[in-house]
Amino acid sequence: MNKRTFITFLASVSVTSALLYASSVNAVTAENSTLPQGWLLWHNYSNYSALDSKLYLRSPDGAVQTVEGDFIHAMNGHFGASPFQFTFMAIDEKADEWDIFLCDNGKITNLTQNSGFRNEDPKFSPDGRNIVFKRGYWSNSTDNFVYDLAVINVETGDITMLTDTHEEEAMPCFSSDGKSVYYALYNDSIGSIHCLDTETKTTETIYNQSGINAYYPVVMDSMLYFTAWTSSDNHCDRIMCFDGESVTPLPFNCADYDCSDACLIDDNTMIFSSTAEGSYDLFFYDGESVTRLSELSTDINELGADFYSYDEYNGNTHADGDVNADGVMNIADLVLLSKWLLDSDSTQLNDPLSADLCSDGVLDVFDLCAMRVKLLSSENE
Repeated sequence: MNKRTFITFLASVSVTSALLYASSVNAVTAENSTLPQGWLLWHNYSNYSALDSKLYLRSPDGAVQTVEGDFIHAMNGHFGASPFQFTFMAIDEKADEWDIFLCDNGKITNLTQNSGFRNEDPKFSPDGRNIVFKRGYWSNSTDNFVYDLAVINVETGDITMLTDTHEEEAMPCFSSDGKSVYYALYNDSIGSIHCLDTETKTTETIYNQSGINAYYPVVMDSMLYFTAWTSSDNHCDRIMCFDGESVTPLPFNCADYDCSDACLIDDNTMIFSSTAEGSYDLFFYDGESVTRLSELSTDINELGADFYSYDEYNGNTHADGDVNADGVMNIADLVLLSKWLLDSDSTQLNDPLSADLCSDGVLDVFDLCAMRVKLLSSENE
C-alpha cells in the first residue's frame, strides 16, 4: 500500500512547500525564518463588500485546504481545544444571514441556522465547550443594527446573552481562564477595549482614547493584544499589548502602514497582517525580526490568522493510536484506521496524528501493523 500523507478536512488547494522569504518591515529583516510547526487558519478577500472571502487551513506538513460548504464569505476562523475543531463566520446561502459555523473533524455544522440574527466574530473558550460571538438585530427605534455579546454551548446549542445595550459590542474573546470576555465597544464608530466578568457582569475599561479606534482583542496567557489607530489623525493600525498595567505598541509597528490582527503563537512570536507591501499580507514576527509569509500571501487581502501549535497538540493528553479520540486505544481504533486506509474519503479519523506510530509524518500500513503489535503487547501484559 502506498504511503499517504495524513491530511484531513476538505478539498486541497495546490500549494508548494511553505518557504518564507524575508521582507523589510520597519527596517527589520529576516532570512531563513520559518513558522513553528502547527496548523494555521486565515482568510482572504478582494474587499469586504465583494463577499468573496475564502477560509484556508494549513496543516503541519504545509498542505493548504479551502474550507467549503453551503455558505459564502467565510472568515475569522478560530481553533477550539484541538486542531481538528474550529469555528468561523460565514453567510448561510439559503437563509441569507451571517451565522456561526463549527468544523469538527471535517464535519461542518451551522450552529445558528435560521436564527433571524446576524451572528459574527466567533471565538472558542479555552476548554472548547463554548463559543462567544456578537449577535445583531435591526432596531426600528434606533434605525440601525444593535449588537450584543452571546455565548453558545457547542454540545447543546443553548445560547446565553451576555449583554443587552444599544451600543455595539463586537469582536469578543475569552480570557485565558475563561471567566471573562474582552471585547470592542463602539460609540460613533470609534472602538474601545473593555473586559466583562461573565459571573458578576461587571465591566472594566482597558483602553479608551479619544478619537482613536481600538478593536480585535486577543489573549495569550496574561497578556492582551489589540489593534488601534496610531493617532486620531493617523488611522494606520498598530498592534498594542496590555500587560495588566500599561499599554505599549509592538516594535514592528509603523506610522506609514497598517499592522493588525495579532495571532499569538507564544510569548515572543506571532503572525499578523500588514499593508507594508500594498494589500494585507501575512507576516511572522519571531521576537526580533519580521518575515512576510510569501507563499501564503496573494495580491488580495490576507487577514484573521489563528494558529494551533504542534507542540501544544503533543503536550495535550492523548493516547497513541486513539484515532477515534475516545481516550483509549483498542480494537475499535485498529478497525477504524484499517477502514480509513482503504477509503479515506468516506472514513474520518477523529485524531489522525495519534495514528502516526512510526513517527514518519505519514499514515500507512506500517502504522496499522505497529498498532496491532501495540495492542497485542498490551493484552499480554
